[in-house]
Amino acid sequence: MSQQPRPRLALVASSPDDGTPPKGPRILAPGAPPSAGPIPNALAKHLHRGEALVWWGTKDRIEFGPIWMVLAAVVAILGFATLFAPEFWTQPWNDLVKPVAVLASPAAFVLLRERINQRSVLVTDTGIVEVDRDGTSQRLHWGTPVVIRRDWIRGGIVLRSRQAQVRVPPTLVEDARQAVLAGGRDQIRGSTEVDDPTGWLP
Repeated sequence: MSQQPRPRLALVASSPDDGTPPKGPRILAPGAPPSAGPIPNALAKHLHRGEALVWWGTKDRIEFGPIWMVLAAVVAILGFATLFAPEFWTQPWNDLVKPVAVLASPAAFVLLRERINQRSVLVTDTGIVEVDRDGTSQRLHWGTPVVIRRDWIRGGIVLRSRQAQVRVPPTLVEDARQAVLAGGRDQIRGSTEVDDPTGWLP
């Protein structure tokens, strides 16, 4: 039986036909989610020659919603303390700071997690690339054994191989998944040994 040739990923045009500079989100490959726009040069340098970019996304800002929720819970707890135990505020300052700091520590943790999650993720027809805020990249190639797990500390997921470890922030998880599927799920499943109890890669 003759072997069927591997289908090539067909990419859509990344620039308008009239030559005007592209602006806003654009779809780089059929079935892929919209990318933020043309890929910046600082990220493009992490692509290999001849590699087809399917999608890229970045987490470049801190989401303050979860932090405000934690602080609101702290204020509510302190409000109950004021109502039912007003003597709480009569403690010496050194004794008062400790319980307040403990109550506020989850907000500090969320803020730290938001900070360390700032990074970009690139999905190509040959693998997935993570680029952190300092420009350091990690590349995981399809075709090598891949382990996919939830990242319980940072949130999101982490993909591991023997050579690399790629972290995908929570806000990019679904778009990255859709991009991987658009880039050739069957090819990945056919050539890559995947250990994925999370079900991220169906």
